[in-house]
Amino acid sequence: MKIPVATALFLLLAPVAAEGSGTPEPRLMDLNVIALDNRGQPVTDLTAADFQVSDAGKPQTISFFRANRAGEHREPANTVGPHDFSNRVAGQPRGATIILLDMLNMGFGARGYAANQLERDLPQIEDASSVYLYVMSNDGSIFPVHDVRPPEAPDDGQASEPEPASGRWNQRAKPMLDSAIKAVTRSRPVDIDVFGRILLTFQALESLGARVAAVPGRKNIIWVTDGVPDFLGEIRSDIGQPIDFTPEIRKLSEALDRSYVALYPVREIMMGRSDNIGATSDGNGATGGGGTGMSEIETMNLLADLTGGRRSSDKVIGSAIQQSIRDLNFSYQIGYFPSNTNFDDKFHKLRITTTRKGVRIQAKTGYYAWKMEAGSRSSDAFRATAGAVLDAAEIGLRANVSPDPTKAGGSIVTLRVNAGDVSLVPEGDRFTGQLRLMAVGYSEKGAVSSTPAAPLDINFTAAERDAALKDGIRITERVPSGQRMARLRMMVFDRGSNGIGSITIPWAAFGEQ
Repeated sequence: MKIPVATALFLLLAPVAAEGSGTPEPRLMDLNVIALDNRGQPVTDLTAADFQVSDAGKPQTISFFRANRAGEHREPANTVGPHDFSNRVAGQPRGATIILLDMLNMGFGARGYAANQLERDLPQIEDASSVYLYVMSNDGSIFPVHDVRPPEAPDDGQASEPEPASGRWNQRAKPMLDSAIKAVTRSRPVDIDVFGRILLTFQALESLGARVAAVPGRKNIIWVTDGVPDFLGEIRSDIGQPIDFTPEIRKLSEALDRSYVALYPVREIMMGRSDNIGATSDGNGATGGGGTGMSEIETMNLLADLTGGRRSSDKVIGSAIQQSIRDLNFSYQIGYFPSNTNFDDKFHKLRITTTRKGVRIQAKTGYYAWKMEAGSRSSDAFRATAGAVLDAAEIGLRANVSPDPTKAGGSIVTLRVNAGDVSLVPEGDRFTGQLRLMAVGYSEKGAVSSTPAAPLDINFTAAERDAALKDGIRITERVPSGQRMARLRMMVFDRGSNGIGSITIPWAAFGEQ
């Protein structure tokens, strides 16, 4: 199935710009929903008719519905030749449990206690091939202990302990974690206040979300932390003005949603600490009780609610890991189209229920219904993915590079988009979708150039949809000769699900056909 794109990939030294003229675009609200029985096991036989969705108290019509099973690998296991590329690893599990040990927001005693729990609980996992481990250091950087990065990926300066086979790496959890903690342990910066700590934490969570986007499917981050306060009345120490973290929370929740990430906070707190980590505010910037802002546990629960994760219920890390692994087994995607008047710059509560008795629903409970310029969602997604170290794999992509028979020295890139990873919404007897394509070039010095975002709107018959599900959505692009870059990254954004995929091709491939 081929979608023609009129322009060649002339890489322009220009910033990524939002498309459109400001006219509101139809927005499919895409929800990831987990349905559990009274034993905490997934319920796998629900249909769209079994669900009801309410947005800000208004019932919604479900336009898109799909069941996702973790064991399903939609990407064909084709042989990859020297000019064939894929953004997915053969046999890679869909979905992942990501453990983040947050040393920035825990006291010294809690850090040691949490590390001991992890060293005890991790070896108990029978198959850890979809479990990964990171440490957030005192300066807010992310240190990989067991990374999603494949061994052949380019080094970004963050080396980690050599690992055994991925499914059993957890058997060496103690020496790996001990080595990582030793590598990142240093004194807390003396000038870091609550404001700075919150921003560092949000930036670290967003960075980790972008990193683990290399794994397709849902990612649950077990955030082992004492949390950060969201003081709407906090006074910044440098300017003496009140702080509203709503924009940062909105930005973080949207970034994690784009990476298909849900937060599962696990609160670790030790009494009698002297570093005031986790203390509450009195509304005037002082620590203590009785503040007007949200407490750490409230902030943690808010972030869990906004991402469709689980609230912090206890301090047992092992049980949170096991529940995350169970939650990854099966989920539903539910989409609806709210009216344009729905986007009123307010927070909207979501309510997803089912008519089936005895079924508990886990999904995001709200979102920020911000007005957005047309094309800004794809622009934000492309900008984040262009700056990521690893390719995003939420949408499966395969690429082939071949000589252009019509242009000497030119090349043709044939891109196949996994149609099972994008939202193809039934409209009568047709299936529609809205994809956007962008290419980014990287020079040897790291400079970035990009093409404008190209619209790839889909209107398939049922037969064309079935063919695309089997063979992929085929896109061809011409790459002219005479350009000098280190590598080319092609990105596809789905305006329906907010999912994105990217694939990076070394520039040498365009001269070796």
